[in-house]
Amino acid sequence: MQLVLPPPELTAPVLRALKTVAVADGAFAEQERALLQTAQEIFGSSHDLDALETITPAELAVELQDPQLRWQVVNGLVVITMVDEEVSPAQVALAEEFAAALDVSVDELKNLRQIAEGSMWSLRLDVARRVWLKDHLAEKWRKGGIRWLARAVATLKGAMEDAPLAERYRALGDLPEGTVGRTYHDHMRECGFPLPGEKGSTVEPQVIHDITHLLSGYGVDSQGEILAAAFSAGYRKRDPFTFIFFVICQFHLGIKFSPFAPADTGRFDAKKTLEALRRGAAMKLDISEGWDPWSIMDRPLEEVRREYGVPPLAQSAA
Repeated sequence: MQLVLPPPELTAPVLRALKTVAVADGAFAEQERALLQTAQEIFGSSHDLDALETITPAELAVELQDPQLRWQVVNGLVVITMVDEEVSPAQVALAEEFAAALDVSVDELKNLRQIAEGSMWSLRLDVARRVWLKDHLAEKWRKGGIRWLARAVATLKGAMEDAPLAERYRALGDLPEGTVGRTYHDHMRECGFPLPGEKGSTVEPQVIHDITHLLSGYGVDSQGEILAAAFSAGYRKRDPFTFIFFVICQFHLGIKFSPFAPADTGRFDAKKTLEALRRGAAMKLDISEGWDPWSIMDRPLEEVRREYGVPPLAQSAA
């Protein structure tokens, strides 16, 4: 994901837009203030947040001409609408006005509208369509067809074990300590997660998400899932923001999407999340497309991190 920082003369308009949507529900919540302050630290600006005036969508459109910066701002407006753990119709409507003025279209704005209107069934269907590794699943379907699907469903439901697949992953436990494969194997066992092919396991492409946790160093608790999703958004070239939206819904708003993790509330940390996004964006490749995790299973994890350009994890962000 390409990250564009606004030049000094545009930091105020960007922050004003974020604040304008934040206060559309009549309050400037502490979580919203924290997000703006974190953005300031990244921008290198020092505006008085309380003194910032609101801005109209038309005014912002005149100021911002870079398409990538416009897209980033609209996604920022989506997040600012969610961080106080409520999605108000007034905020959604204003975010939609900004997106229209900036000529930016993102699926998450439609999802915000669904949340505000209580259309949770439609929300879950729409987000699931985009999130569940659809490209990887399509490839598995192309190669394996109905037999692969039947085996995957039966394994997921715990009705059977895909023995050849499970044995391949269990063999990773024999690799030397510190290798990606051994670390992955031990991580799954320590967390109580079944390996691919074992009864109750999810589809094999989920391994990419698990490897993302290992590369990034983020845990599998609620906040760790948000940070890992932000990290993956950073390295993804296509649809990077979808996964951030998904985990904020699941682990900050308490809207359950994943059957493999409980919903949670209040777990979004602006500073840690934006740092995770920047760390992911520093990676030299996108492991979500055309990448084979087996290409690194026998290699030391620290060596792979260096090769892929993963910045060190700050102790406070772990």
